[in-house]
Amino acid sequence: MTSSTTHSRLAFILAMAVALGPFAIDTYLPAFPDIAKAIGADIHDVSLSISVYILGLAIGQLIGGPLSDRLGRSRIMLIGLGVFLFSCLMLSQSESLASLLVWRFTQAFGGGWCAVSVPAIIRDRTEGQETAKLFSLIGLIMIAAPAIAPTLGSAILAFADWRWIFLFLALYTGVVIVTLWFSLFADAPPHTPPPKRNVLADYLEILKNTAALRFIFIQSLGFSVMLTFLTHASFIYQEWFGLSEFAFSLLFAGNIAVMALMSMANRALLTWVESAQLLRLAVWLQTCGVIALVSITILHPSLYLFAPALMLSVGSLGAAMPNGSACFIQFFKSNSGTASALMGALQFTISGAISALSSALSDGTLIPIVAVMLLCALLNAAFAWGAPSAAQKAPAGV
Repeated sequence: MTSSTTHSRLAFILAMAVALGPFAIDTYLPAFPDIAKAIGADIHDVSLSISVYILGLAIGQLIGGPLSDRLGRSRIMLIGLGVFLFSCLMLSQSESLASLLVWRFTQAFGGGWCAVSVPAIIRDRTEGQETAKLFSLIGLIMIAAPAIAPTLGSAILAFADWRWIFLFLALYTGVVIVTLWFSLFADAPPHTPPPKRNVLADYLEILKNTAALRFIFIQSLGFSVMLTFLTHASFIYQEWFGLSEFAFSLLFAGNIAVMALMSMANRALLTWVESAQLLRLAVWLQTCGVIALVSITILHPSLYLFAPALMLSVGSLGAAMPNGSACFIQFFKSNSGTASALMGALQFTISGAISALSSALSDGTLIPIVAVMLLCALLNAAFAWGAPSAAQKAPAGV
């Protein structure tokens, strides 16, 4: 076990790397109308770049996870970050929808190599409730990224065009690479690879663990609620409710503020309550929020009612996501990179498909969007019911 100071330092460094995900998704959301105009596409076509990004993350993690077990976390993270940085530069030069989608996929593929290594590093260094606390601490720190990302995107748009958003992402990625190299990997012990195993056999073995698989579905469905919102955030706030870029960024930050409060409460409660029980509670809170969202949309679609319900629906993930990750990763030790890859790949594949479905069902109203969110939330509540008993099946001290 590491000390509290080491935990905080590790959490901050890993949070910088994980924050690339929300920065890559959220920073350019206010620029959707400008991007659509610049490349001659519809705003709904530009929103496909989110689904493509999620698909790239899933595939990148499936490949990067086993490689991180074999070659070491540091090598895979740094290569992935290099691909991410190069893709950001190419995105800043995009002139067509095809170019935008191709380089978003490549960017996400590299980001997947980075993202999949983070849970594995945490599992390498912690056990049990300490794992949940570290996940929660990382989540709390990195909440700043999605909170400021749309505001940052709007600020960049106030002084430059949308291409500078991707140039900013390239600069930030360079800072992350330097920080990881000198602060985390410079004094890391040599990597000892596990015995050679068939990757497909490893994936099948993980999939046969039904207790662990429950937490993948919980993560995927909960994240799908948020990703469905993110996919349509610009439409909801800027087109449907007619908000400015600045007002959009403020309301978006409100979602993240609730997420931060949930994360802080979760971290405090972990001292007394098992992470699986907190996971179930958080999922049920999200379900209540989405039910309220649907009711408001049907009966009285007022922004003043819609926004708070959405904040609960999204903000509850501040407690759900770290507990879900911690519960799942406890089932795996020697192959935590492969397990993390499968968790991330299925999470992003499922949520990406659901997000794409919500785009396909879009009819210019809020109904299809909130209906998809409701279906995900209800299914998730059913899976979360048995989470505490499933978590008890994880092997101890492995």
